[in-house]
Parts: sequence; C-alpha cells; structure tokens
Amino acid sequence: MVHVLDQGHGFELTEVPDPLAEENLLRTSGRGIFLMRAFMDELMVRKSPAGGAELIMAKKLPHIVSDNGRRQPE
Repeated sequence: MVHVLDQGHGFELTEVPDPLAEENLLRTSGRGIFLMRAFMDELMVRKSPAGGAELIMAKKLPHIVSDNGRRQPE
C-alpha cells in the first residue's frame, strides 16, 4: 500500500483529462493518474483535510510457495 499526501490545491478525479484523448496525446504531462490506474489494483483519491490531495494505492502481489513450504517473492 502506498499513501501519498499532496499540499497543492487538490483535484477531482472525475475532472482529470483522459491522456489517450486525441487532444492530449502530445502533451508532456498528465499521465500520472493514468499510470497509477494501469499498474495498481486499487486507487483512491480524495481531498486532504489539510488541503491538497490524498492518494491511496494498493497492489496485490502474488506469492510463490517453495518446496519447503515457505513463501518466496517472485
């Protein structure tokens, strides 16, 4: 789990432009939320009580069991 607090102005997730829309393809910014959605299993964005944004991301990692029954990372 990753928890990020931002001190900026904050934003509404529904108002973030689609980076794959034709008018946004050549922009040099605006792909962070897109990448977070692509690589994480869960993404929650809300306004922080102190202002700015609060992002909570989670990634579920698979576990491999070795011959002796201990879990091993991939």
